[in-house]
Amino acid sequence: MPGSVMAACEECRALVQALNKVTACFRQLVMSIGGSSDSLNLREELRRTRRRARELVGTIRGRLTSALRDGGAPMRERRAEFERLWVAFASCLEQLEADMRRALELARIFPLNMPRRALVQTGMSGGTSGLAARALSTHSLRHCDASEHSEETDLLALQKDVIEVGEIIAEMENKVNVPRWSIIAIEEPGAELRSTAIGGGTSTGMLNVGARRRRTCRLSRRLSALLFTMIILLAVVLSVCVAKFA
Repeated sequence: MPGSVMAACEECRALVQALNKVTACFRQLVMSIGGSSDSLNLREELRRTRRRARELVGTIRGRLTSALRDGGAPMRERRAEFERLWVAFASCLEQLEADMRRALELARIFPLNMPRRALVQTGMSGGTSGLAARALSTHSLRHCDASEHSEETDLLALQKDVIEVGEIIAEMENKVNVPRWSIIAIEEPGAELRSTAIGGGTSTGMLNVGARRRRTCRLSRRLSALLFTMIILLAVVLSVCVAKFA
């Protein structure tokens, strides 16, 4: 029994991490709506990413709710870990709901099936298929041709998803009350960045760049202080000279 509880906890952790990645992917795609890279392909990727997120939400909600409402002794021992996953899941849900609302608003402002108006130059350019591919499990989703979905139908579906996610958030708070302030972190802030750096990931370069920037900033402050001091000394000398020859 303890082994099955541990396996369930690890599975829930993997699902929450997957939802976190899909939510981040969806946010990145939403930023391109109305921009120079907006297209039918982008809207289709948004639809598939949103669908994948909804699948994960349904799975995670059921498993975490069942685990936290289980009063057995093995589950009580792992309850703190499930509560941390619950809070992480709730945070992902709130972010997903906010991004879906933003996507709905932008899609209404920048429709693709009407004469094109001047789009927002967001600075985002290039294809977005690679971004979506990193977050989606394509084998579990059927790729639907964009021509099969009218834009109005997609907007209605998106509006429905926004309402459903909001209802899920409210339902979660009623079914399982986990105060966020009561959750104790088990890792120090930035631990994931240090672990990535130790593993040889790309974060090493980012940390090095940050260190160089801090050194450059300190040097700039010192030079500014030195220059300011020299200006003050020059002003004092000039004032003395003026007073002497006046």
